[in-house]
Amino acid sequence: MKKGENFWVYKFNDWSRDFTSLANPLILVFVPFVFLGPTKPYWVLLVALAINELLGSVIKIVFPKTRPNGQEYSNLIEKVDAGSFPSLHAARISLVYLTMFSFAELLVLKILFLLVIAFVAVSRVNLKKHFWTDVAGGLVIGSLIWYLSIYVFS
Repeated sequence: MKKGENFWVYKFNDWSRDFTSLANPLILVFVPFVFLGPTKPYWVLLVALAINELLGSVIKIVFPKTRPNGQEYSNLIEKVDAGSFPSLHAARISLVYLTMFSFAELLVLKILFLLVIAFVAVSRVNLKKHFWTDVAGGLVIGSLIWYLSIYVFS
């Protein structure tokens, strides 16, 4: 904590880093497996995650937008990572946690899953990785892929 920094601002920034890590692809493969098991919805989700990554990466290449922190790049892979729109964290977290929301029976789990989506979305802006429009775009993309994977392709 920096001298003169408000304790709660410090903790909010600290927690933002923790929440944003919930959208790490490795975690988003493991957590649904624990929740859903090796079922058809899990395998459909993995395909949907791959589609999500591909679509989001193509958008970042075709319509490059600089992140709020001005992340630089020198090759195509870094260009995708440095792109601000859409937020792939927001797209991933909405896709995965809406899928688990769809199969949850307990109301408390459904609420928890929605809160995780919201906290990750806020964390991306708080960490200056994205603008609100980037996060909103990611949430829309992830939600659309979720809808198609659950209600059209399952």
